[in-house]
Amino acid sequence: MAKDISDAVYGCLIAGAIGDALGAPVEGWYYTQIREKYGKVEKFMPFNTEYSDGTPGSITDDSVLRHYLCLAIVEKGGRVTPDDYANIWLKKLNPNRLWVNEKIVHQKLRIGMNPWDTGKGQPPAGCASMAIAPIGIINAGNPDQAFQDGFNIAFVNQDDVNRDGAATLAAGVAEAFSPGATFDSILQVMSAHCTYIIQRAIILTMDIAYSSETVDEFTEKYYDKMLDWTWPSRGWKKDRFFSGSSIEIVPIVMAILYLCQGDVNQCLIEGASFGRDCDTISSIVGSIAGALHGANAIRQEWIDTSEAANAGFFDEVAGDPEKNFRAMAYQLVEALEKEREKTRLRLDTLSKILRT
Repeated sequence: MAKDISDAVYGCLIAGAIGDALGAPVEGWYYTQIREKYGKVEKFMPFNTEYSDGTPGSITDDSVLRHYLCLAIVEKGGRVTPDDYANIWLKKLNPNRLWVNEKIVHQKLRIGMNPWDTGKGQPPAGCASMAIAPIGIINAGNPDQAFQDGFNIAFVNQDDVNRDGAATLAAGVAEAFSPGATFDSILQVMSAHCTYIIQRAIILTMDIAYSSETVDEFTEKYYDKMLDWTWPSRGWKKDRFFSGSSIEIVPIVMAILYLCQGDVNQCLIEGASFGRDCDTISSIVGSIAGALHGANAIRQEWIDTSEAANAGFFDEVAGDPEKNFRAMAYQLVEALEKEREKTRLRLDTLSKILRT
């Protein structure tokens, strides 16, 4: 388990970044292609994308957007609303680092649209889910509130099941910080905190996971039975199609967490090796397992490479390459301490109310 809250928060952030970078070179591949060329993805490799320089270990839009949400929480000093998140988008966001979904949202915000509505009509993708982990951090140990906050924050850039899935993931991350949390308690919380379609996807996917002895067996069965065939709407081909929606991502994350028994390093490898939207899958399952076990459980060479490869991003955002993932973890812990004080004040108010 994590040594302390700082280790847990850092584990959540750095594992998310590692998973993002591990999966990026094979994003969109089918698992059969990955097995044929690499077996399993266990090391950082260069990659080409319009929103990252592709240096081995460097993050993509998944972790960039997650960091913007961290900045919103730190600036607010606690829980945030879509308005708080939108303010960071308008002040800090570099659209060159983001996929088309966020570029569209950015333009909506720039012309003055309500950030509680800008997710409406967006391409169905896991863009809210991939960034939602900080909502679980600031609601550590409180999955109920994390679910509600996650639902609200996801309104900024997604709607429908992709908004709903982000809320479920926020609840799971929050549970990972609870005293005595286990991978099983996280799965239980996520299964209880979901809307109907996400719940249906979880039930059907976990049935496959429970009947599988390995991730490889699960992967083969999932590809055969459960791929989200609803996207793309136009240009769909029976023998090859790609969907990165949360109706796939959320239950796959849960299945990998279960079959790896919460082992953070194995979760990262299996997530990156799953194919499809595997940078997001590895990033999210890494965030959850990293929060549960802490950074001390993660391969040190991965941590060192990730921090070094992303110094330029932190220099861009903060004007200081020393402001790395670890530094952000400390700032989030400070925000949690402020939340504790707010809770004490709320308790005092309730005590006064209930005396009357």
